[in-house]
Amino acid sequence: MIEKYFMTGVRLKWACPGADASGSKDGSIVNSPPVNASPMIYDGLDGGLKDMGNPHTSTVGLTMRMSIPYAWLAYKLGHTAKRLLMAGDVLTGPMSGCAIAEWTERGQRWVGHVGTVTDAAAINKKVKENFGIAMPTQARGFYPAAAWPPKDVAPLMMQLDMKRGPRDRIIALVTTSCEFYAILMFEFLAGTRNEWCVGGIKRIPPMNATQLRSSLLS
Repeated sequence: MIEKYFMTGVRLKWACPGADASGSKDGSIVNSPPVNASPMIYDGLDGGLKDMGNPHTSTVGLTMRMSIPYAWLAYKLGHTAKRLLMAGDVLTGPMSGCAIAEWTERGQRWVGHVGTVTDAAAINKKVKENFGIAMPTQARGFYPAAAWPPKDVAPLMMQLDMKRGPRDRIIALVTTSCEFYAILMFEFLAGTRNEWCVGGIKRIPPMNATQLRSSLLS
């Protein structure tokens, strides 16, 4: 499982896939469209942010220029995009207010990204209601962005080189063993493109189906 690689201070070269704005935005549940997800390459430790309390990177299997394996779940605006979990640990994002869910359907486990849209109340009502009504009774889920409030992000950002214009992003991870994580990532906007630094990772206890449905239908 890949959660062990997301230690504070780990640098990555990665082109994060953007949101998918295609489709009717009618709130329907759809299969995650094919995404040309770029390799996520380990590129050492950030001198300002590395956590001396972490184990040495070699003990978790990180070696320079190695590619971290992952499966990407599209953030499809106005739809719940889903993909099979058996394909490998699933990453999705960037996250703002969307819910991430996991459930079993016809004997197979799925992960879904409830794709809400900023400042689009009518669309968001449809996408949340549609999934809230359709989701199986054993579904579980969480809200990754809620795990990283500004008070937790700001002190970490201040340790970075501010000249590089770091921007915080939240990425969700659901592992094949059905563990839920919210990963804080800093994307550097100035200088070389596609450079990131891990700010931290939090394992999140998921909501049960009743709690998740209530949050979506409220």
